Amino acid sequence: MSRILIMIALTAFVSACGAQASAGDSEQLKRRIASAKNGAIIEIPAGDYDLTDLKISRSVTLRGDANGGTVFRSAETTEKGILVPLTGVDLQVENIAFSGAKSWDRNGAGIRHEGRNLTVSNCRFIGNEDGILATGDARGVIRILNSEFVDSGFGDGQSHGIYVSSGGRLEVAQSHFVGTRIGHHIKSLADQTVVEDTIMDDAYGRSSYAIDVSKGGDVMIRNNKFIQSADADNYTIINYDLTRGGAATRLVVTGNEITNRFDGGVLLRNETKLAPVMNANTIVNEGKRPLALVAPGSPAPVKP
Repeated sequence: MSRILIMIALTAFVSACGAQASAGDSEQLKRRIASAKNGAIIEIPAGDYDLTDLKISRSVTLRGDANGGTVFRSAETTEKGILVPLTGVDLQVENIAFSGAKSWDRNGAGIRHEGRNLTVSNCRFIGNEDGILATGDARGVIRILNSEFVDSGFGDGQSHGIYVSSGGRLEVAQSHFVGTRIGHHIKSLADQTVVEDTIMDDAYGRSSYAIDVSKGGDVMIRNNKFIQSADADNYTIINYDLTRGGAATRLVVTGNEITNRFDGGVLLRNETKLAPVMNANTIVNEGKRPLALVAPGSPAPVKP
């Protein structure tokens, strides 16, 4: 009976698409994406899809099975990543797992975003050198919602869970980062960065900064949970500086819960003259020495 139901569902899917498609049919999926019109919603059944540097040239929504099981992988070494939204593209991705992206330059990404706006919701990024690497529109908005990043990073400190090297605004909410290898859970050079209601757990990955913002800007870090491992690659959890240019305009760190297993360390390293707004952050120290609120030489925080 269950087999009949599956076949009926698949037939309905094929009729809706107007093409012969089946779960895990990578070549058919590539053709559907290539022929899609702007604004199209492409429903993708559960299955494993082998995709390498799949260029997205139109603004579309890729929607995997709501019950899980839609997985994008790359059997080959990528040049950039599994999905590559191109210049001007607005891409929305839902209910898809991205797994094992590897590149010759050690920056293979689940999504290498070269487009304008990117929205990722209810997705998983597992074992990629970069979960998401954004190099696109300097005014673009990147939203990451209810998603998970596991075992990101090559391990040389140059690849991360999320790296926005170009963008107007990065928003990360209700997401989970665990075991990032040496690199940062989140690295942002966007003009505005908002990270809230998210867990960043070093776990076994010896992660570096949980959040690295090295082009200043307007930053809100609110209501997150940080777990700093005893052997973390960096003693600092949040870094804010201007080493990549920009200007220090606003820095708010509020309502966060920190579990510190490192021997000492600091919550915030702020290499600018901007006084951060910090309040309602709770720290549980499990290391031999307590975690300091700010690094020596950083401006003293103020309350809102």
